[in-house]
Amino acid sequence: MPASGDRGRLAHVEIGVRDLGRAEALYTGLLGFPRTRTTADDAGRPVAVLGSFPAVRLVEVGPAGRPTGWDADNRQRGIRHFGMKVADVDAWVARLRAAGVAFDLGPFDAVGGVRIAFFRDPDGTCLELVQGYVRHHNLWSEQLAQQEIDGDRDWDGRPRFDHVAITVPDLDQALTFYAGRLGLGRIGQVVRPADENGFLITNLRAAPATLEVFSFDVATHARDDAGEPDALGLRAIGITGAGADRTGPGDVALRRVD
Repeated sequence: MPASGDRGRLAHVEIGVRDLGRAEALYTGLLGFPRTRTTADDAGRPVAVLGSFPAVRLVEVGPAGRPTGWDADNRQRGIRHFGMKVADVDAWVARLRAAGVAFDLGPFDAVGGVRIAFFRDPDGTCLELVQGYVRHHNLWSEQLAQQEIDGDRDWDGRPRFDHVAITVPDLDQALTFYAGRLGLGRIGQVVRPADENGFLITNLRAAPATLEVFSFDVATHARDDAGEPDALGLRAIGITGAGADRTGPGDVALRRVD
């Protein structure tokens, strides 16, 4: 167990892309994430690090990159999407559409009191824009919920790293690992009573971001490409704390960041 007050933090999300220039035209050119450095992974693949902490790590796997195993059914385990907070979803949707970006869903008002929209990057990665702060039906920590609001006092409203969503097969097991072992703070839950599959969202504070944990009353199914170095799309989460550098509950590849 982590020491009292020693909470894990979400350091980055790793995304495989065919071409860094094409990907950065979206992430940097349109969304405004600054490139902070260029590096390489262990196999020598070029990596663009966008932002600081947490960051977006774009790994160029080239034209032969393996297509993502992601599908649109949230019952598929693994990383579901990368979410960005904005002050005005509708304005950003209009701006991105004017630049030729197509949206899969939204904007619409979602359960939990936020307004959201979903689109894809050039290699099929699912991205979300979200406006507002979640109103949890089961609020476990008002202090952790308030941390996000307080952290945005000087925010200019442009896209910022907000959350990464994952689907897990067993919520109790996931909480034992992500909250108990890695030390992420338990914020609360968003209940979707009308969902026939028992869809439940449990939010964990991985300051200064959030890990959204999706769980269901019905069976989930595997995603086979978690963390594969030649895979496109959402591949891994960088996180501080003991227990990283492994596959976590929900077929999620975790990279330890000290």
